Amino acid sequence: MVGKLNYLSNTRPDIAFSVQYLSQFLQAPTQTHMKAALHTLRYIKKDPSQGLFFNDKPDYHLQAYCDSDWAQCPCTRRSISGFFIMLGGSPISWKSKKQPTVALSSAEAEYRSMRAVTTELSWLTKLFSELQVSSILPIPLKSDSLAAIYIAKNSVFHERTKHIELDCHFVREKLLEGLIPLAYTKTTKQVANIFTKPLPNLQHQHLLSKLGVSSCHPPTWGGVLELVKN
Repeated sequence: MVGKLNYLSNTRPDIAFSVQYLSQFLQAPTQTHMKAALHTLRYIKKDPSQGLFFNDKPDYHLQAYCDSDWAQCPCTRRSISGFFIMLGGSPISWKSKKQPTVALSSAEAEYRSMRAVTTELSWLTKLFSELQVSSILPIPLKSDSLAAIYIAKNSVFHERTKHIELDCHFVREKLLEGLIPLAYTKTTKQVANIFTKPLPNLQHQHLLSKLGVSSCHPPTWGGVLELVKN
């Protein structure tokens, strides 16, 4: 079931967080995890025609969002990274993934998420260069963490940032190259928020409208309220 949901997430970014969460328990699933999976299926069943919408604007500008939820996993206390990238207002890349190591602060968790999307943007620029698409730089990268933005822009390393120095070097290098300008966005407008945590119905629907996900029919039911975390 989770394998099929993972395949469906290629056109349904709104279930990316649910799928990555359920994928952690494939080796030893319990009845609780089964209920969470069925909850996701009921969410999809309420509007099966929902999918990605691509506009026809002659716009090749990229825009990216990144976010994280510090120590979100109750089992390992690892943080969840999420990012979302649009090309001309249409979604082309997104990810929801547990970070490989435990972050010691929310700023570190946000910064590792920033590094992940910067890596993706670096690859996309090379791809578009081979396709002879020009004038895509700089790529606005929006984060709701002022601390992570200050770390990227500050050339002086402090005691508390030594353990994330490699990530800092990579993001700052791309910042100086002009690949990304960093900008702050409010948490309520951070579309990558949907990839890092379960959200209340109204906020879920609001962010869903920003992702380029639309339906052939009017929605009849709200979003995923929450996943069981145990």
